[in-house]
Amino acid sequence: MAALEEDKWLDDIQGEISVQALLEYFELWDLLEGVVLQEGISDRHIWRLSSSREYTAKSAYDALFEGALSFAPYERIWKSWAPPKCRFFMWLVALNRCWTADRLARRGLPHPDRCLLCDQEKENIRHLLIGCVFARHFWHDTLHSFGLAALAPQPVDSYFDAWWDKVVLTVSEDARKGLNSLIILGAWTIWKHR
Repeated sequence: MAALEEDKWLDDIQGEISVQALLEYFELWDLLEGVVLQEGISDRHIWRLSSSREYTAKSAYDALFEGALSFAPYERIWKSWAPPKCRFFMWLVALNRCWTADRLARRGLPHPDRCLLCDQEKENIRHLLIGCVFARHFWHDTLHSFGLAALAPQPVDSYFDAWWDKVVLTVSEDARKGLNSLIILGAWTIWKHR
């Protein structure tokens, strides 16, 4: 009995597929009805995804990502000299996916009431890496040892990414990869100390 029901179901599906195929055929027929082929004239391929109207692998690749969101800090994270686990951690920071107290609380998991380092404010990744008194002191001392104390986060800096953007623009292009690596390693150190 079950086999008969299964066969009927398959027939229904195949019938629907056949109807769909016929509909697509007629739509294509309507589109091509006004096209007249001329003998002796070569076909011309036009690639609409490039300005030259010619296919290139780059234009196909660019079309694949058209409309996709670009993620600004990817280059300074992934093209640094920091170890892979530190770069991955920074990727999580940039996406706000670190398991800090605020994220644990949203999931209903046990979490500390305040920052484990300063015990002054609720913990989130922004506070932990740039707002915490401990973190500010750490950044000042670390950057001071490289002669960059002026780049340490100030009380007006409330977003880690914004501070990082600002700091990177103050050094020469040759020094950026090193500074990015230093910031990644510093953030990793704060996280591990926490």
